[in-house]
Amino acid sequence: MQLQLRLPRIQNYSVVMYYRIFQHRFQQGFSFIEVMIGVLIVSIAAYGMVVGATHARGELRAIAVKERATEELLSFVETMKGRIADGKLSIIERSGDLQGETVYLFGNKHSQTKLAAKIYYEPITILYTDSTSNVDRFLLKSWIEWEDFSTPANKVVKREEIKMVMMEFPL
Repeated sequence: MQLQLRLPRIQNYSVVMYYRIFQHRFQQGFSFIEVMIGVLIVSIAAYGMVVGATHARGELRAIAVKERATEELLSFVETMKGRIADGKLSIIERSGDLQGETVYLFGNKHSQTKLAAKIYYEPITILYTDSTSNVDRFLLKSWIEWEDFSTPANKVVKREEIKMVMMEFPL
């Protein structure tokens, strides 16, 4: 009987000692290596978020610049459509502009912060069709070019173009 009483005491003693060691180990806190690994993981995550946010901001700015360039190009084309429709284009205007007309997508000529673009158009050509109408059709091909500053290491020229057939209405 004594043996039976002793055995549970030894088992209980080892469980209590294991519990005390286990409890004592976790009451001390984190080790230095655990803290440094946690700081490293948080730092990598924060760096990734900052890089992602910066990239997203640059892409949004590039989209805004492209929209603005398209607006300028469409405005130019609408002006040319009116000039062609009334039939009062000069020879110089019909010969195109391959040197480009400067427009400012952001800012103006005197601003510190500005983004210039150039609008070009090829010589306006008449399209001959087998139609019997008295309306002349003209092809206008125009485009706009600007520098993309979202990648400062490389000089990238962006381009947006539009082709339209317009009619000259006889009066």
